[in-house]
Amino acid sequence: MNIVSSSTVALNLHVFLEPTETGQIMASIAELANCQVEANTRAEALVAIQELVSDRLSKVEVLPLEIPLKDPERENPWTEFVGMFQGDAEFAEMAAQWQAEPAEQNTDDLT
Repeated sequence: MNIVSSSTVALNLHVFLEPTETGQIMASIAELANCQVEANTRAEALVAIQELVSDRLSKVEVLPLEIPLKDPERENPWTEFVGMFQGDAEFAEMAAQWQAEPAEQNTDDLT
């Protein structure tokens, strides 16, 4: 887990502006739960949501959290078995016998 501390001066958030049934404008922040205000105009809603976010963030520490994910395409589950019979004389003898068997004998087992 990597937590990187930085002194970022700006934070970009997404503001949703929606008209309500009462004719007001509701502003909410997509990235912050329960962070919304209602105002009479769009401009008032933007000012109010900015003040709310500034107040809320002044009381918390915000850190980026990077969680590395495994790339499933690159991880081969058979990799751990590669070479497990290397130097095994008994297995080498069996493998030689399998290779020496005629091909038609192997296809009889499939029918």
